[in-house]
Amino acid sequence: MNKLIICCFCSLIIICSCTTSTKKIEKQQQPTKADFVLKGKLTSYLSDKIYLNKIIENSITPIDSALIKNNEFVFNGAVIFPERFLLTFENYSVSTIIIVENTHFEIEIDPKNTQEPIITNSPLNNLLNEYKQNSKNIFHKLDLLFPAFQKARLQNDAKKLSEIGEKLRTIENEYRDYSYNFILENKNSYVSAMVLRDQLKLIPTDTIRIKKYYNLLSENVKKSPDAQIIALNLEN
Repeated sequence: MNKLIICCFCSLIIICSCTTSTKKIEKQQQPTKADFVLKGKLTSYLSDKIYLNKIIENSITPIDSALIKNNEFVFNGAVIFPERFLLTFENYSVSTIIIVENTHFEIEIDPKNTQEPIITNSPLNNLLNEYKQNSKNIFHKLDLLFPAFQKARLQNDAKKLSEIGEKLRTIENEYRDYSYNFILENKNSYVSAMVLRDQLKLIPTDTIRIKKYYNLLSENVKKSPDAQIIALNLEN
């Protein structure tokens, strides 16, 4: 029972650190209908250099870098499809996940809280942030349960652990239902492919439900790297 409950905690929390993508970023000399310009600002000093990293499964690959001058930096280029990228800083382990889309947008990063940047003029980042905030409200219920779970585990209270396990499953189902409803309401958005791909990380993986909602995605969204990875997993 202990292992089951710990697994439930892990499977819900892991979704907060999403990973995606397989295609490489394209520079402006490649044929594209638009480009992106990302202007960044740090609220205080953190580093002299920042990297834009491709996320490939469980690893990252730097594909561009910029000097930070007066706590400001700029990236520009073009992407074939919107994807999540990781911003990292030279000599520091902190990072920030963002969606890069072909638009001119801004990001403000607090070095004390790099996981919660303020992003403006980016519709996809705004939509993803809405999803993340609502998900966090669901995850907060885990925080309320965890002290009782620790106490019951130390006391080896099987009955209490069973009750907590039921509550955890309820929270997990609430999160899953919210995610799928989000996908249904935003089936024309690339963010939905990202959210659906993250469902592959949950244990157990509901392959039947993932396939059903994959089929609801628009044809353009199905061409994105995240959707292609979903399709590949469904074939296996």
